[in-house]
Amino acid sequence: MKPLPSTSKSLVGALFAVALVAWSPLQTRADTIAFSVSSSSSIIFGDNTTLGYAFTVSSPISVTSLGLFDFQNNGLAQSHAVTIWTSTGTQLLQITIPAGTGATLTDGFRYVSTVPFLLVPGTYTIGGFYAGDSDFSLEAAASITGASGLSYLGSRSAFGFTFPSGDAIAVVNSYFGPNFQFITGVGVPTHDSGSTVSLLGFALLGLAAVRRGLRCQERFVRR
Repeated sequence: MKPLPSTSKSLVGALFAVALVAWSPLQTRADTIAFSVSSSSSIIFGDNTTLGYAFTVSSPISVTSLGLFDFQNNGLAQSHAVTIWTSTGTQLLQITIPAGTGATLTDGFRYVSTVPFLLVPGTYTIGGFYAGDSDFSLEAAASITGASGLSYLGSRSAFGFTFPSGDAIAVVNSYFGPNFQFITGVGVPTHDSGSTVSLLGFALLGLAAVRRGLRCQERFVRR
């Protein structure tokens, strides 16, 4: 029997690699906290207000959880919707952080996870809604540090449950408030949940087709 052509072997290897990448979960990378605040001079009650900040992303990231500040780390008095919008107010991702201590506490924030949600380079706004005056947000921070590839652009606030296009309360370096965790890299945009499955299916179909072709080659050679 003649040996298989080298091009067929290469194609099999390439399709196997595609299948392996498609099957590997993006969540295996370590989560990074987006922003940290130090030396905040005060805290503020939110009462029927949306509090947050604008930020930029310089390279693709995937958001893995949204969170809210838990003063004294003893649980939230109320549930809070945390939302990420585009710079023009299109809602991209929203998660409700429950009251109490059920959400995961990390560095003073309680987080609820989501399937990784891709943010491409650009400008965004994150906000947490405070229906009553029972939970706090940090304000007037002395320093705000963004993770690599993220930059803080300033306070955003609005009265009511709405997109905060400006800063209605007008306090500099404020409203932490909301935060998020992420993983770096493009990966597969998981808000299009069929992408990974489609890529894997394509690779497996390709492998099946190559195997059929190789069997035909073998039968031809035997003859």
